[in-house]
Amino acid sequence: MSEYVLESRGLSKTFKDAGKPIEVFSEINLSIAKGERVAVIGRSGAGKSTLLHLLGGLDNATQGE
Repeated sequence: MSEYVLESRGLSKTFKDAGKPIEVFSEINLSIAKGERVAVIGRSGAGKSTLLHLLGGLDNATQGE
């Protein structure tokens, strides 16, 4: 059993705009332990909501798990 309540390995997300790939982020590795608090911060359009949607299972990653 994993010691983490949330873990990602090699998480990547790419969208297509007019057939052209736009990489939102690449190779995100994240491990969050029980009781640990984490903040996701960054400028507008940096991919914060996209990352949270992937971690919450609301969207599918291009790569990773």
